[in-house]
Amino acid sequence: MNSRSRFLAACRREETDRPPAWMMRQAGRYLPEYREVRSGSSFLGMVHDPARASEVTLQPIRRYGMDAAVIFCDILVPPAAMGQGVDFLEGQGPVLEPAVRTAADIEGLVDFTASEATGFLGDSIRAVREGLGDERAIIGFCGAPFTVASYMVEGRSSRNFENTKRMMLGEPETFDRLLTRVVDNSIGYLRMQVDAGADVLQVFDSWGGALSAEVYRERILPHVERLVTEARGFGVPVILYVNGCHHLLEVMADSGAEVLGIDWRIDPREAIERVGDRVALQGNLDPCTLFAPPDVVRAEAQRVLDGFKDQRGYIFNLGSGILPKTPLDSVQALWDTVLDGGQGA
Repeated sequence: MNSRSRFLAACRREETDRPPAWMMRQAGRYLPEYREVRSGSSFLGMVHDPARASEVTLQPIRRYGMDAAVIFCDILVPPAAMGQGVDFLEGQGPVLEPAVRTAADIEGLVDFTASEATGFLGDSIRAVREGLGDERAIIGFCGAPFTVASYMVEGRSSRNFENTKRMMLGEPETFDRLLTRVVDNSIGYLRMQVDAGADVLQVFDSWGGALSAEVYRERILPHVERLVTEARGFGVPVILYVNGCHHLLEVMADSGAEVLGIDWRIDPREAIERVGDRVALQGNLDPCTLFAPPDVVRAEAQRVLDGFKDQRGYIFNLGSGILPKTPLDSVQALWDTVLDGGQGA
């Protein structure tokens, strides 16, 4: 198997010679070559520049040889294309202005044509395919309805999501309308990525774990199901990743996604027992493990591989994105272990 066929086979819960592997935020600040390209440029400036975006997408593949390249972009590109101001401030993270707080604000958003408003992303994917050839998979992505909507309503990252939950609970029709607009625009955005060469699509629900299973199932799942159904209709597998998802596994499995990305808070055996006969699983090493010495990293990576060895359809990943100051010798130890299939392979 080559990396691409291995990755796609795992998504379909087919046998593989070893678990395919990649990591979230693998194109990023932990790499010195990324920092060199980033020097003198804003984050969004890089996202909008296909030459630089494709270069940083390829950097970790050249260095470590993961099975898939996740395109360098951000989940807040669609809100910007819908007319909301989006910026990334040093030390603060994303800022979206003006915040979307009323029905009138929602109706004032723009429905965009992906090839026109976000065509730079399609160009980046095509450049990555040219650089990779056919040997490795390309992962496209978008934010999940709740996560994108929460950024739009809060105007920035939030711990408690007061404004989002106020709208969701106090003005349910208004909140549903916002989620509908987000999904409507995400569908075309994902289609453009597949047309450009993406083999797999991941839906990132970074903040979905802030909701109870009951609320997620009733208020959010119908929108996620619609997005996943449309994305699968483009002929590619869909991965649904929810951070903080221990209580949401069964709800996630009902989304229609072929693969569930899980964080490090869930024991692999429990995840397999609860949903593993329905979906493929992806995860779930704690990214902070990579701050430990290389021998510890190797042992912990092996522990994760062993935990999922009985799962039919498994993709190795971190349980969240790699952190910016992660030491490179520990990252190398991780990939030396995982890409060899583990000591027990």
